[in-house]
Amino acid sequence: MNKEQSRALRRRLFFHLDGLAMCGIVPVLDEEGMLERAFVSGGDVDELAYEYRANSGYLNVALRMLCSQGLLEGVRSDDKVNYRPAVGADSSTWYQNAKAYATGRAWLKEIVGEWNNPEKPLESSSIIAFDVLLDAWDDMPDNGIQSRIKSHLAGAIVAPWLVTLGTLHGTRPISSWEEHDAAVSEMHLTRQEAWGKVLQKLGWNRTEEGEFFLKRAAAYGVTTSYTKTFIWSKEIIFGDGEYLWRIEPGDSEIHVDRTLNVWGSGGAHKAYFSHLDEVIKEIFNAPLETQPKGICDMGCGNGALLLHLMEVVEKGTLRGKNLETHPLILVGADFNQEALIATSSHFKQEGVDGHFIWGDIGDPDRLALDLWEHHNVKLGDLLSVRSFLDHNRIFNRPKLDRTQDTISTGAFSFRGERLRLRDVEQSLKEHFQKWSPYVSKFGLLVVELHTINPDDAAESQGKMPATAYDATHGFADQYIVEVSVFDNMAIEAGLNIVEENSRTFPSDLPASVSIRFFKA
Repeated sequence: MNKEQSRALRRRLFFHLDGLAMCGIVPVLDEEGMLERAFVSGGDVDELAYEYRANSGYLNVALRMLCSQGLLEGVRSDDKVNYRPAVGADSSTWYQNAKAYATGRAWLKEIVGEWNNPEKPLESSSIIAFDVLLDAWDDMPDNGIQSRIKSHLAGAIVAPWLVTLGTLHGTRPISSWEEHDAAVSEMHLTRQEAWGKVLQKLGWNRTEEGEFFLKRAAAYGVTTSYTKTFIWSKEIIFGDGEYLWRIEPGDSEIHVDRTLNVWGSGGAHKAYFSHLDEVIKEIFNAPLETQPKGICDMGCGNGALLLHLMEVVEKGTLRGKNLETHPLILVGADFNQEALIATSSHFKQEGVDGHFIWGDIGDPDRLALDLWEHHNVKLGDLLSVRSFLDHNRIFNRPKLDRTQDTISTGAFSFRGERLRLRDVEQSLKEHFQKWSPYVSKFGLLVVELHTINPDDAAESQGKMPATAYDATHGFADQYIVEVSVFDNMAIEAGLNIVEENSRTFPSDLPASVSIRFFKA
């Protein structure tokens, strides 16, 4: 397979991810009459929310998704957003065919969570919903804007099977058809038959194209893990704004399949983590007396990244050769108690000592105090590391009003309330200010996810799954801002970007992922 062929298939993969979100959200907008209103006359998002009894924050997320697809246009002025149909035939053609997304939603509603039960037979209702979706995919022309709808429907078709096969296989990618066959054999016969239909319809069976997607099954993990959120979008947008947060303190989260999310993250993020290694080597190859005493991973998950960074230090640095005289302190902090248990177990399994502590990324003062009182470790003596976490902090309303013009084009919500962009930006600045004292000496190494301007997203269809990112995070009260916003708020907070240790993915803006090494 040459580069051009590989690029075309990667483009299709990104369409698949966007399609999962579109299949979840579009039918709900259609059922409530919002889709027709948006494509006929449009309007101010707050006025539309009042008229349709919707939560303006989540309605804003949904309509901005359609802007990222190039179907609507969002006109912003201060904190107002007015949506209107995009100019061009694509917009009207898409609207005329939008009901096809309902077949994808019906199937996802049947199969949500079922990838955890591969040995269980498919219900007859699931088989019917799946066949209806396959027929809708078959009937959709493979040209123009309709070909994008077809690719979106394909996302709903293949994602549940790819994550099932991938998780059955384990943490490594499926690298051969023999490994594929072994995973398939563990599924119930009804599931094997349904997957066989997919291979036949898409022409994937024993082909290089099919192998391409099998090897990248983990790329579907994170977006698929939010399927419940997509399915609950009617309640989220037009019902109770706190629908996802109706759990008691200490209960497991319900908006995301965290096990699937962690599996998908581990596979999809390896490319970014390899660049972290180079920064870690540089830091721990410096003169010993100038090095941090260790590493603190805020949001440690199952401890895999922290253990990996320890291995990088051990095998490739000056510090690794002097661990007897300069031991490396390893701290794993997480808001989730289950994650701390998983990290502790992972470390014990590897025979490695570490400190594990509950921590809230939005409250570094408490983390520093608890770390000192219970572990006799100073947070400021460590290199602080975190990956894809800053956007997932609980929103803290800013203490100060922001007078500067807003930079972001994002759509952000808190329990259904539409947040002002100036408040989101100021909150991020104040978040960085809280961390500044603790990273002034040895720095803060961050991998972060970003939104992009919907106009750029519309022009970059197939180059990144911008619509999927905005949906998974926007409906779950997470705050992925543009790279420029992230950088500017950090700089305003007194953090400097160490340029030689920082980069974006892709390298040219707009970018959806960044690595930043900050020093105060």
